Amino acid sequence: MPRTKDAFRLAVVNSNVPNMLGQISSELAKAGLNIIDMLNKSRGELAYTLVDVDKDIPQSIIDGVAAIDGVLAVRAIG
Repeated sequence: MPRTKDAFRLAVVNSNVPNMLGQISSELAKAGLNIIDMLNKSRGELAYTLVDVDKDIPQSIIDGVAAIDGVLAVRAIG
């Protein structure tokens, strides 16, 4: 996914299960982050999710996404 100008990106490796995107977006909403762009690609049991948001992503939200059952790795890309 091309990088959205002036956005902050979250990259998530997760299990390919129902409601994963909902759980990720709910965590972002807790910090008042607006999703500008999102991409989710899956291959078998795994998926990779990229989310561009309008503000810097607090560590507490990164930790919250990482704590979601089925999230294998999460990284904020400044």
